[in-house]
Amino acid sequence: MTNKTQKQVKLSWFNVGVDGWLAGAFMALLVIGTIMVASSSIAVAENNINDPFYYFKRHLMFITLGTVLAVAVMNISSEWMNRLSRPALILGVVALVLVLIPGIGVEVNGAKRWINLGVSRFQVVEAVKLALIMSLAAYIVKHKKGIQHSMLGVLRPLILVVLIAALLLIQPDFGSAALLLMITLIMVYIAGARYRDLSVISLLAGSAMAVIAWAEPYRVKRLVNFVDPWQDPYNAGFQLVQALIAIGRGEVSGVGIGSSVQKLLYLPEAHTDFIFAVYAEEMGFLGVLMMITLFIVLIYRIFKVARNAFDNGNDFAGFMCTGIGVWLALQALLSMGVNLGLLPTKGLTLPFISSGGSAIMMNIIAMAVVFRISFENRKLNFRASGKEVAA
Repeated sequence: MTNKTQKQVKLSWFNVGVDGWLAGAFMALLVIGTIMVASSSIAVAENNINDPFYYFKRHLMFITLGTVLAVAVMNISSEWMNRLSRPALILGVVALVLVLIPGIGVEVNGAKRWINLGVSRFQVVEAVKLALIMSLAAYIVKHKKGIQHSMLGVLRPLILVVLIAALLLIQPDFGSAALLLMITLIMVYIAGARYRDLSVISLLAGSAMAVIAWAEPYRVKRLVNFVDPWQDPYNAGFQLVQALIAIGRGEVSGVGIGSSVQKLLYLPEAHTDFIFAVYAEEMGFLGVLMMITLFIVLIYRIFKVARNAFDNGNDFAGFMCTGIGVWLALQALLSMGVNLGLLPTKGLTLPFISSGGSAIMMNIIAMAVVFRISFENRKLNFRASGKEVAA
Protein backbone atom coordinates (compact mmCIF):
# COMPACT_ATOMS: atom_id res chain seq x y z
CA MET A 1 0.00 0.00 0.00
CA THR A 2 1.42 3.34 -1.02
CA ASN A 3 0.98 6.66 0.66
CA LYS A 4 -1.14 7.84 -2.28
CA THR A 5 -3.79 5.23 -1.50
CA GLN A 6 -3.97 6.20 2.17
CA LYS A 7 -6.36 8.78 3.55
CA GLN A 8 -6.98 10.47 6.86
CA VAL A 9 -9.85 9.16 8.94
CA LYS A 10 -12.01 12.01 10.22
CA LEU A 11 -12.09 11.62 13.98
CA SER A 12 -15.52 11.95 15.55
CA TRP A 13 -17.42 10.76 18.61
CA PHE A 14 -18.41 7.63 16.68
CA ASN A 15 -14.92 6.27 15.97
CA VAL A 16 -13.15 7.70 19.04
CA GLY A 17 -15.85 6.60 21.48
CA VAL A 18 -16.62 7.70 25.04
CA ASP A 19 -15.54 6.66 28.51
CA GLY A 20 -18.00 3.84 29.23
CA TRP A 21 -17.59 3.91 33.02
CA LEU A 22 -18.02 7.69 33.12
CA ALA A 23 -21.08 7.63 30.85
CA GLY A 24 -22.58 4.67 32.70
CA ALA A 25 -22.27 6.25 36.15
CA PHE A 26 -23.58 9.58 34.85
CA MET A 27 -26.62 8.04 33.15
CA ALA A 28 -27.38 5.81 36.14
CA LEU A 29 -27.41 8.80 38.50
CA LEU A 30 -29.66 10.75 36.12
CA VAL A 31 -32.11 7.84 35.95
CA ILE A 32 -32.12 7.42 39.74
CA GLY A 33 -32.66 11.16 40.14
CA THR A 34 -35.58 11.17 37.70
CA ILE A 35 -37.27 8.25 39.48
CA MET A 36 -36.73 9.82 42.89
CA VAL A 37 -38.05 13.23 41.82
CA ALA A 38 -41.20 11.51 40.54
CA SER A 39 -41.56 9.57 43.79
CA SER A 40 -40.64 12.27 46.33
CA SER A 41 -42.57 15.16 44.78
CA ILE A 42 -46.02 13.61 44.31
CA ALA A 43 -47.51 14.78 47.61
CA VAL A 44 -46.14 18.34 47.52
CA ALA A 45 -47.06 18.76 43.83
CA GLU A 46 -50.60 17.51 44.45
CA ASN A 47 -50.95 19.77 47.48
CA ASN A 48 -49.47 22.94 45.93
CA ILE A 49 -50.31 22.70 42.22
CA ASN A 50 -52.96 19.97 42.00
CA ASP A 51 -50.77 18.05 39.56
CA PRO A 52 -48.94 15.10 41.20
CA PHE A 53 -46.37 14.89 38.39
CA TYR A 54 -45.68 18.61 37.99
CA TYR A 55 -42.12 18.50 39.38
CA PHE A 56 -41.41 15.26 37.53
CA LYS A 57 -42.42 16.80 34.18
CA ARG A 58 -40.49 19.96 35.02
CA HIS A 59 -37.42 17.85 35.87
CA LEU A 60 -37.64 16.05 32.52
CA MET A 61 -37.99 19.37 30.72
CA PHE A 62 -34.80 20.75 32.25
CA ILE A 63 -32.92 17.50 31.62
CA THR A 64 -33.92 17.82 27.96
CA LEU A 65 -32.88 21.48 27.84
CA GLY A 66 -29.61 20.66 29.60
CA THR A 67 -28.94 17.85 27.11
CA VAL A 68 -29.49 20.19 24.14
CA LEU A 69 -27.07 22.72 25.62
CA ALA A 70 -24.64 19.92 26.49
CA VAL A 71 -24.49 18.81 22.85
CA ALA A 72 -23.51 22.37 21.91
CA VAL A 73 -20.86 22.49 24.67
CA MET A 74 -19.35 19.17 23.54
CA ASN A 75 -18.58 20.81 20.19
CA ILE A 76 -16.55 23.62 21.81
CA SER A 77 -12.84 22.86 22.11
CA SER A 78 -11.02 23.30 25.42
CA GLU A 79 -8.95 26.00 23.73
CA TRP A 80 -12.09 28.06 23.12
CA MET A 81 -13.31 27.33 26.64
CA ASN A 82 -10.08 28.90 27.87
CA ARG A 83 -10.78 32.03 25.81
CA LEU A 84 -14.38 32.20 27.02
CA SER A 85 -13.57 31.65 30.71
CA ARG A 86 -13.12 35.33 31.63
CA PRO A 87 -16.21 36.65 29.79
CA ALA A 88 -18.26 33.81 31.33
CA LEU A 89 -17.18 34.75 34.85
CA ILE A 90 -17.82 38.46 34.25
CA LEU A 91 -21.34 37.65 33.05
CA GLY A 92 -21.81 35.45 36.11
CA VAL A 93 -20.80 38.21 38.53
CA VAL A 94 -23.03 40.72 36.72
CA ALA A 95 -25.93 38.25 36.98
CA LEU A 96 -25.31 37.89 40.74
CA VAL A 97 -25.70 41.67 41.02
CA LEU A 98 -28.86 41.64 38.89
CA VAL A 99 -30.40 39.05 41.22
CA LEU A 100 -30.43 41.70 43.96
CA ILE A 101 -32.35 44.22 41.82
CA PRO A 102 -36.14 44.22 42.45
CA GLY A 103 -38.10 43.22 39.38
CA ILE A 104 -35.20 41.22 37.94
CA GLY A 105 -34.32 39.07 40.93
CA VAL A 106 -36.96 36.74 42.37
CA GLU A 107 -37.33 36.32 46.13
CA VAL A 108 -38.41 32.94 47.52
CA ASN A 109 -38.69 32.30 51.27
CA GLY A 110 -36.68 35.44 52.02
CA ALA A 111 -33.81 34.55 49.66
CA LYS A 112 -32.99 36.37 46.40
CA ARG A 113 -31.16 33.66 44.44
CA TRP A 114 -33.08 33.54 41.17
CA ILE A 115 -33.22 35.75 38.11
CA ASN A 116 -36.49 36.12 36.22
CA LEU A 117 -36.12 34.96 32.60
CA GLY A 118 -39.80 35.40 31.82
CA VAL A 119 -40.61 31.78 31.01
CA SER A 120 -38.73 30.44 34.02
CA ARG A 121 -36.45 31.31 36.94
CA PHE A 122 -32.73 30.60 36.91
CA GLN A 123 -30.50 30.24 39.98
CA VAL A 124 -27.43 32.19 38.90
CA VAL A 125 -24.96 30.60 41.33
CA GLU A 126 -25.26 27.25 39.52
CA ALA A 127 -23.77 28.81 36.38
CA VAL A 128 -21.24 30.79 38.43
CA LYS A 129 -19.83 27.53 39.85
CA LEU A 130 -18.81 26.32 36.39
CA ALA A 131 -17.69 29.80 35.24
CA LEU A 132 -15.48 30.16 38.33
CA ILE A 133 -13.89 26.76 37.76
CA MET A 134 -13.12 27.67 34.13
CA SER A 135 -11.63 31.01 35.20
CA LEU A 136 -9.57 29.42 37.99
CA ALA A 137 -8.20 26.84 35.54
CA ALA A 138 -7.15 29.62 33.15
CA TYR A 139 -5.55 31.62 36.01
CA ILE A 140 -3.65 28.60 37.36
CA VAL A 141 -2.19 27.75 33.94
CA LYS A 142 -1.05 31.34 33.46
CA HIS A 143 0.23 31.96 37.01
CA LYS A 144 1.23 28.50 38.20
CA LYS A 145 4.73 29.55 39.29
CA GLY A 146 3.33 32.51 41.22
CA ILE A 147 0.91 30.20 43.06
CA GLN A 148 3.72 27.81 43.93
CA HIS A 149 6.19 30.41 45.18
CA SER A 150 4.26 33.33 46.69
CA MET A 151 1.24 33.99 48.87
CA LEU A 152 0.17 36.79 46.51
CA GLY A 153 -0.32 34.25 43.74
CA VAL A 154 -2.73 32.33 45.98
CA LEU A 155 -4.49 35.45 47.26
CA ARG A 156 -5.43 36.85 43.85
CA PRO A 157 -8.05 34.21 42.94
CA LEU A 158 -9.28 34.20 46.54
CA ILE A 159 -9.99 37.94 46.39
CA LEU A 160 -12.29 37.27 43.45
CA VAL A 161 -14.00 34.43 45.31
CA VAL A 162 -14.47 36.67 48.37
CA LEU A 163 -16.25 39.19 46.12
CA ILE A 164 -18.53 36.46 44.75
CA ALA A 165 -19.09 35.09 48.27
CA ALA A 166 -20.08 38.57 49.48
CA LEU A 167 -22.74 38.78 46.76
CA LEU A 168 -23.96 35.30 47.72
CA LEU A 169 -24.15 36.19 51.41
CA ILE A 170 -26.35 39.18 50.59
CA GLN A 171 -28.88 36.85 48.91
CA PRO A 172 -28.27 35.00 51.39
CA ASP A 173 -26.65 31.73 50.25
CA PHE A 174 -24.05 30.72 52.83
CA GLY A 175 -23.79 27.13 51.55
CA SER A 176 -22.81 28.10 48.00
CA ALA A 177 -20.37 30.74 49.29
CA ALA A 178 -18.62 28.13 51.45
CA LEU A 179 -18.63 25.62 48.58
CA LEU A 180 -16.97 28.05 46.13
CA LEU A 181 -14.33 28.93 48.72
CA MET A 182 -13.52 25.24 49.28
CA ILE A 183 -13.32 24.56 45.53
CA THR A 184 -10.88 27.45 45.10
CA LEU A 185 -8.63 26.37 47.98
CA ILE A 186 -8.51 22.77 46.73
CA MET A 187 -7.72 23.83 43.16
CA VAL A 188 -4.82 26.09 44.20
CA TYR A 189 -3.60 23.27 46.46
CA ILE A 190 -3.59 20.88 43.48
CA ALA A 191 -1.74 23.57 41.51
CA GLY A 192 1.11 23.30 44.03
CA ALA A 193 0.53 26.15 46.50
CA ARG A 194 2.79 26.03 49.55
CA TYR A 195 1.34 24.48 52.72
CA ARG A 196 2.16 27.52 54.84
CA ASP A 197 0.33 29.86 52.46
CA LEU A 198 -2.70 27.60 52.33
CA SER A 199 -2.67 27.07 56.09
CA VAL A 200 -2.68 30.80 56.86
CA ILE A 201 -5.32 31.59 54.24
CA SER A 202 -7.51 28.62 55.23
CA LEU A 203 -7.35 29.67 58.88
CA LEU A 204 -8.34 33.25 58.03
CA ALA A 205 -11.09 32.16 55.64
CA GLY A 206 -12.45 29.60 58.10
CA SER A 207 -12.49 32.14 60.92
CA ALA A 208 -14.27 34.69 58.73
CA MET A 209 -16.92 32.17 57.67
CA ALA A 210 -17.43 31.14 61.30
CA VAL A 211 -17.96 34.78 62.34
CA ILE A 212 -20.40 35.28 59.45
CA ALA A 213 -22.28 32.11 60.41
CA TRP A 214 -22.65 33.23 64.04
CA ALA A 215 -23.64 36.76 63.03
CA GLU A 216 -27.07 35.64 61.84
CA PRO A 217 -29.53 34.23 64.42
CA TYR A 218 -31.08 31.74 61.98
CA ARG A 219 -27.64 30.28 61.21
CA VAL A 220 -26.88 29.97 64.92
CA LYS A 221 -30.19 28.15 65.36
CA ARG A 222 -29.24 25.77 62.53
CA LEU A 223 -25.91 25.01 64.19
CA VAL A 224 -27.51 24.45 67.59
CA ASN A 225 -30.22 22.19 66.17
CA PHE A 226 -27.66 20.30 64.10
CA VAL A 227 -25.91 19.31 67.34
CA ASP A 228 -29.17 18.15 68.96
CA PRO A 229 -32.26 18.37 66.71
CA TRP A 230 -34.32 16.42 69.25
CA GLN A 231 -34.31 19.32 71.72
CA ASP A 232 -36.87 21.08 69.48
CA PRO A 233 -38.27 18.30 67.25
CA TYR A 234 -41.48 20.12 66.30
CA ASN A 235 -39.99 23.49 65.36
CA ALA A 236 -36.34 24.34 64.62
CA GLY A 237 -35.19 20.71 64.55
CA PHE A 238 -38.23 19.42 62.66
CA GLN A 239 -36.63 19.02 59.22
CA LEU A 240 -33.57 17.13 60.42
CA VAL A 241 -35.62 14.94 62.74
CA GLN A 242 -37.95 13.96 59.88
CA ALA A 243 -34.93 13.26 57.64
CA LEU A 244 -33.41 10.98 60.27
CA ILE A 245 -36.73 9.18 60.71
CA ALA A 246 -36.88 8.62 56.94
CA ILE A 247 -33.34 7.24 56.82
CA GLY A 248 -34.02 5.02 59.84
CA ARG A 249 -37.19 3.59 58.28
CA GLY A 250 -35.21 2.46 55.25
CA GLU A 251 -33.17 -0.05 57.28
CA VAL A 252 -31.25 -2.47 55.02
CA SER A 253 -33.38 -2.91 51.89
CA GLY A 254 -35.80 0.05 52.08
CA VAL A 255 -39.59 0.24 52.05
CA GLY A 256 -39.75 0.22 48.25
CA ILE A 257 -39.91 2.87 45.53
CA GLY A 258 -42.99 5.05 46.02
CA SER A 259 -43.68 3.77 49.54
CA SER A 260 -42.04 6.55 51.56
CA VAL A 261 -44.18 7.96 54.35
CA GLN A 262 -41.99 10.98 55.16
CA LYS A 263 -42.50 12.48 51.69
CA LEU A 264 -46.21 12.82 52.48
CA LEU A 265 -45.74 16.41 53.69
CA TYR A 266 -43.84 15.35 56.83
CA LEU A 267 -40.36 16.09 55.48
CA PRO A 268 -39.96 19.64 54.07
CA GLU A 269 -38.05 19.97 50.78
CA ALA A 270 -38.37 16.22 50.22
CA HIS A 271 -37.79 16.53 46.45
CA THR A 272 -34.92 19.05 46.63
CA ASP A 273 -32.49 19.46 49.55
CA PHE A 274 -33.66 16.34 51.41
CA ILE A 275 -34.28 13.95 48.53
CA PHE A 276 -31.44 11.74 49.78
CA ALA A 277 -33.45 11.01 52.96
CA VAL A 278 -36.44 9.87 50.89
CA TYR A 279 -34.12 7.77 48.72
CA ALA A 280 -32.63 6.14 51.84
CA GLU A 281 -36.14 5.42 53.13
CA GLU A 282 -37.29 3.80 49.89
CA MET A 283 -34.04 2.05 48.87
CA GLY A 284 -32.43 1.37 52.26
CA PHE A 285 -28.78 0.96 53.17
CA LEU A 286 -28.08 -1.15 50.09
CA GLY A 287 -29.51 1.53 47.83
CA VAL A 288 -27.41 4.19 49.58
CA LEU A 289 -24.29 2.08 49.03
CA MET A 290 -25.17 1.78 45.35
CA MET A 291 -25.60 5.56 44.98
CA ILE A 292 -22.35 6.31 46.81
CA THR A 293 -20.57 3.76 44.59
CA LEU A 294 -21.92 5.48 41.48
CA PHE A 295 -20.68 8.85 42.72
CA ILE A 296 -17.26 7.36 43.51
CA VAL A 297 -17.01 5.84 40.01
CA LEU A 298 -18.10 9.13 38.43
CA ILE A 299 -15.64 11.28 40.38
CA TYR A 300 -12.79 8.80 39.88
CA ARG A 301 -13.33 8.75 36.12
CA ILE A 302 -13.51 12.58 36.02
CA PHE A 303 -10.14 12.75 37.78
CA LYS A 304 -8.85 10.08 35.37
CA VAL A 305 -9.86 12.30 32.44
CA ALA A 306 -8.09 15.22 34.13
CA ARG A 307 -4.93 13.13 34.60
CA ASN A 308 -4.92 12.17 30.92
CA ALA A 309 -5.32 15.83 29.94
CA PHE A 310 -2.28 16.74 32.08
CA ASP A 311 -0.30 13.90 30.49
CA ASN A 312 -1.21 15.24 27.05
CA GLY A 313 0.03 18.72 27.97
CA ASN A 314 -3.43 20.32 28.12
CA ASP A 315 -3.14 21.82 31.61
CA PHE A 316 -6.18 24.08 31.25
CA ALA A 317 -8.41 21.10 30.46
CA GLY A 318 -6.81 19.13 33.28
CA PHE A 319 -7.46 21.81 35.91
CA MET A 320 -10.96 22.50 34.59
CA CYS A 321 -11.85 18.83 34.78
CA THR A 322 -10.29 18.60 38.25
CA GLY A 323 -12.38 21.56 39.41
CA ILE A 324 -15.59 19.95 38.14
CA GLY A 325 -14.70 16.72 39.95
CA VAL A 326 -14.02 18.62 43.18
CA TRP A 327 -17.28 20.58 42.81
CA LEU A 328 -19.48 17.50 42.30
CA ALA A 329 -17.70 15.49 45.00
CA LEU A 330 -17.93 18.26 47.60
CA GLN A 331 -21.55 19.10 46.86
CA ALA A 332 -22.60 15.44 46.97
CA LEU A 333 -20.70 14.95 50.24
CA LEU A 334 -22.20 18.10 51.81
CA SER A 335 -25.74 17.26 50.69
CA MET A 336 -25.57 13.70 52.01
CA GLY A 337 -23.91 14.93 55.20
CA VAL A 338 -26.76 17.37 55.85
CA ASN A 339 -29.37 14.65 55.29
CA LEU A 340 -27.55 12.29 57.67
CA GLY A 341 -27.26 14.95 60.36
CA LEU A 342 -23.47 15.07 60.06
CA LEU A 343 -23.42 18.71 58.86
CA PRO A 344 -25.60 21.77 59.48
CA THR A 345 -28.32 22.51 56.91
CA LYS A 346 -26.82 24.41 53.95
CA GLY A 347 -29.48 24.37 51.25
CA LEU A 348 -27.36 22.48 48.70
CA THR A 349 -28.97 20.06 46.26
CA LEU A 350 -27.66 16.56 45.53
CA PRO A 351 -26.05 16.61 42.04
CA PHE A 352 -28.05 14.75 39.33
CA ILE A 353 -30.64 13.62 41.92
CA SER A 354 -32.48 16.63 43.39
CA SER A 355 -35.32 18.40 41.62
CA GLY A 356 -34.37 21.83 40.35
CA GLY A 357 -34.10 23.30 36.89
CA SER A 358 -30.93 25.39 37.17
CA ALA A 359 -28.97 22.80 39.14
CA ILE A 360 -29.71 19.74 37.00
CA MET A 361 -29.14 21.74 33.81
CA MET A 362 -25.71 22.99 34.94
CA ASN A 363 -24.76 19.53 36.24
CA ILE A 364 -25.38 18.12 32.77
CA ILE A 365 -23.46 20.95 31.09
CA ALA A 366 -20.52 20.41 33.48
CA MET A 367 -20.46 16.75 32.48
CA ALA A 368 -20.52 17.82 28.82
CA VAL A 369 -17.27 19.71 29.49
CA VAL A 370 -15.77 16.53 30.96
CA PHE A 371 -16.91 14.44 27.98
CA ARG A 372 -15.39 17.03 25.62
CA ILE A 373 -12.04 16.82 27.40
CA SER A 374 -12.27 13.02 27.38
CA PHE A 375 -12.94 13.16 23.62
CA GLU A 376 -9.87 15.34 23.06
CA ASN A 377 -7.75 12.93 25.12
CA ARG A 378 -9.03 9.93 23.19
CA LYS A 379 -8.48 11.70 19.88
CA LEU A 380 -4.80 12.28 20.75
CA ASN A 381 -4.44 8.64 21.82
CA PHE A 382 -6.15 7.51 18.61
CA ARG A 383 -3.65 9.47 16.53
CA ALA A 384 -0.70 8.27 18.59
CA SER A 385 -1.73 4.65 17.98
CA GLY A 386 -1.57 5.20 14.21
CA LYS A 387 -5.25 4.31 13.67
CA GLU A 388 -6.03 7.67 12.10
CA VAL A 389 -4.47 6.57 8.81
CA ALA A 390 -6.56 4.02 6.97
CA ALA A 391 -6.89 2.69 3.45
